[in-house]
Amino acid sequence: MVAVCLLTISLLTFRPDSLAPVDTTRPVHYPIKPAFNLDFRDSFLESQHVNVLGVNAGIEFGPKRHQLTLGYYWINYATYLRLIDWRRDAAQRINLDYYTRTDLWFVSMQYWWNLINNKRWMVSFPGEIGGGVAYALPLNLAKNNPIDKTHRSFFVPVQVGAYAQWKATRWVGLTAQVGYRVSVFQTDINENFNGSYYSVGVSIYPALVTDIWRWVRKGDRISPTHPPKPQPESKK
Repeated sequence: MVAVCLLTISLLTFRPDSLAPVDTTRPVHYPIKPAFNLDFRDSFLESQHVNVLGVNAGIEFGPKRHQLTLGYYWINYATYLRLIDWRRDAAQRINLDYYTRTDLWFVSMQYWWNLINNKRWMVSFPGEIGGGVAYALPLNLAKNNPIDKTHRSFFVPVQVGAYAQWKATRWVGLTAQVGYRVSVFQTDINENFNGSYYSVGVSIYPALVTDIWRWVRKGDRISPTHPPKPQPESKK
């Protein structure tokens, strides 16, 4: 079986994006700065393809701008369509209430350790641990309405992965990540929350917004490769 990786837009913003040369004659200080990322992933649960929508925020620090963030992720997907077992239940009435939809959310503490973070490339190895809740809601297929029987499961996911970013310009870059999730603890719902995740997308840097603001306010000349420059004064 050949798996096809679909393009997923992943806006991981507020990454270091300066392409300006560094003055090595002065001591360099690395202040703690805020970090904010939109993190959209594709994943698999029980061999089902799902979309994971997430956001995380925290701080970045050190010469390679490692990140420590707290994220929130949620998944909405349909699984467990088991209507008919022809070999055993062909003579029985179809059970139209035997369809469940499972939704889940979790929070995750993340540490992004950057092996490389220079003017053009970032290579990072994020590690995550969190906790969340999964809901299994039986549905009435005839009416597509949830039945008043909800099962909850608490689970603790641990995730490790690899992330790469090519800083193509001051405005945008290309990103890719891949990793694996293991549920080290869970209750109630008999479901396997383990699975791989991946994303391929675009990173948008704050310089795009600030450059456009300079162009609107002052009419500066802007470029994806150079900082804004004032318009030359017209000759009298």
